[in-house]
Amino acid sequence: MRKPPPSLSKLRSFQTLHEVGFSKTRIQRFERLRRKHEQSGRTLGVLSWPDGVWCLLIMHADKLGVVVLDKAQATDAYHDARQMIRDGYSPVLTLRHERDA
Repeated sequence: MRKPPPSLSKLRSFQTLHEVGFSKTRIQRFERLRRKHEQSGRTLGVLSWPDGVWCLLIMHADKLGVVVLDKAQATDAYHDARQMIRDGYSPVLTLRHERDA
């Protein structure tokens, strides 16, 4: 069984990536990714935890722009992002879209 992530994950706007201090090249890649997904009706946000683990989260928003992230999804995102960071990858995750959740 996996250890639970630190509590109080925070979902922040995509613009947070500009404040982190990534290279210009990486920011340009993130911006291209954002444009591509926004054209398909998805939104991007930054999910972060107090221990420094973060991920770029691609989400389907409803007509009001509301996204619900339950505890199980946040836990899975934490563990996936943590592993991706350890492996040297940018943690970009997609939140699965469920119509009748």
